[in-house]
Amino acid sequence: MEIESNRNEHGQNLIIFAVFMVVLVALAGLVVDGGFSLTKRREAQNAADAGALAGAEALCSGNPDNAEPQALEFAIDRNGASAADVLVEGKAITVTTTIPHETFLAGIFGSEVVTITASASAGCYVPCELEGVLPVAWACQPPAGEDPDLNECGIEYGTVNEAGPLYVFMDSQNLSNDFYCQDPPNSGLPLNTLDCDLDDNGINELMAGGNRSWLDLSGGGGGAAELKDWIWNGFGGSLSTHMWFGGQAGVENSVFQAVGDIIGTIVWLPVFDSFCLGVPDTVCPESYHTSLPEAPWQDTIVLSGGTSQTYFHVIAYSALRITCVVAPGVPHTCPDDGRDAAVLANPELNWNSIKTIEGYFIENYGGSGKCEGPDTGIYTIYLNH
Repeated sequence: MEIESNRNEHGQNLIIFAVFMVVLVALAGLVVDGGFSLTKRREAQNAADAGALAGAEALCSGNPDNAEPQALEFAIDRNGASAADVLVEGKAITVTTTIPHETFLAGIFGSEVVTITASASAGCYVPCELEGVLPVAWACQPPAGEDPDLNECGIEYGTVNEAGPLYVFMDSQNLSNDFYCQDPPNSGLPLNTLDCDLDDNGINELMAGGNRSWLDLSGGGGGAAELKDWIWNGFGGSLSTHMWFGGQAGVENSVFQAVGDIIGTIVWLPVFDSFCLGVPDTVCPESYHTSLPEAPWQDTIVLSGGTSQTYFHVIAYSALRITCVVAPGVPHTCPDDGRDAAVLANPELNWNSIKTIEGYFIENYGGSGKCEGPDTGIYTIYLNH
């Protein structure tokens, strides 16, 4: 009886051992294949990320036709995805990658091939917070020398390494000469021109006087001393789109001389699309944006402590390299510069009394922050999972 009992126990042990081995093999397959799948998932995600960023770069740089092929190249050819699907929607792109792999021990249980997928999206956005902002409100004028009656607002660009058409983007004339109004008033035409008919009475309320187009970025109303400090040292606060700034008088020659000290540098130039002869939320409620479904942002007003009652709505920023300043005490070292072209195109003006600052806009210049806004040649790329 004892011998038979030992035999039964031995047989039971063999069954238990066999079951244990099956479980152990299954666990080993799960661990090995799970770890390998995790590695492949990372590879698929890396490929999706790379494809989305590459596609967004094409969108941001003004080459939308290259977005899909560039995304596929980076996802498949450069980062090992077996296949990829690309969806482009406006300035955003989504890439979904696929990487199949054969299983090891898990194949014993019928799962010979596992397909791993990953997805990533990236978008091209307008920079939000900026440093190095030149305190000038610019309303999108044609390049110097072109017919000012064309009312053109499309920016013509150069690059970091190659100059583009020159713009006289700041001068000592009255502000009413520095932008283009809709014609006829309140018509919306030509496109991208300003609505100067503030009360919709069919008459443009043009501005005149000493405001010019300098901006009170801090609300301190410090005038020339404050402007020079920002020009030399940069504005210490953070700026974004959809902000209203008051104007500042900046006809003093020392302000133009300060800009002359930074010739050759790249600065951010605020671009405004509307103005108000008073605090916008009360005087110009039709131009003041509150958070609505169709306009999911809230305008910010920087109340000015200066004498100016004119406020400018900054809708975007554009990158610009300063090339020349013409003012007493500033060496005029710019042959064939934008001012010369502007003089030839506008001989009726008394140019001997007009101080000017000129430069060219730079396209495909990156910034920081993630906002919505018009395309002014600068961008940020953000990866969204």
